[in-house]
Amino acid sequence: MLKIYTLIIPALLAASLSGCGAFRNYEVKDANLVDVSYDAVDDLQKRLTRKPAKNSLIIVTTLLNVDNLNKTSAFGRIVSDQIASAFHKAGYQIIGMELPIDLFVMQEDGTLHLSDDTQKLLRRYRAAVLVGGVYAPGKKNSYVSLRVIETATKNIISSTDYSIPMGPDAKLLMLPKDVGSAGTRGEPLAETEQPSLEPETSEVEESSQPTSAKTATEKATAEKTSSDSLE
Repeated sequence: MLKIYTLIIPALLAASLSGCGAFRNYEVKDANLVDVSYDAVDDLQKRLTRKPAKNSLIIVTTLLNVDNLNKTSAFGRIVSDQIASAFHKAGYQIIGMELPIDLFVMQEDGTLHLSDDTQKLLRRYRAAVLVGGVYAPGKKNSYVSLRVIETATKNIISSTDYSIPMGPDAKLLMLPKDVGSAGTRGEPLAETEQPSLEPETSEVEESSQPTSAKTATEKATAEKTSSDSLE
């Protein structure tokens, strides 16, 4: 009987250790971010309480880290770009924008709180809606919340929430980066803002002539003046 126990115990230990090793080596697989983003936009469009007119302008802001609205990541940028692409394919004009803004701060009347700078930008571009959101990285999953805001009323007209597994690609994309100041990505300049192609003459350019040429000119002028005085 002793011999039987002697054989069983090592076998159980080996199975247990191999099982632990398999558990440690288990790796979460990434989801296809493109599919997830397009599905999220489909869900947003289905939930719209008021649908913007086709070909109207939509501003899509970069997704921000929920713990720090001045931080984003490659994840926040690529997901916002994918969301913009999905809306564009649905027939809307799109402007991508990096803007530190919390689309979840509501006023007492239920409307969205927007800073003065943000409201000026919305008036400038005459956008019909603003789309943005936040993400929260977790150990096994990252959680995303998106909102669609009607700029005229500052009311939420659609929202959706989803999660993605924290696979190796997601973890790499989640590395934090600073958010720039109210800048647009891929935005064409307005006609009044097009850079002039005409060369501008400045004092710096005039003074940038070669020294030898200037000296020769001055010498010739001095000689002419001297000869005139002699005559």
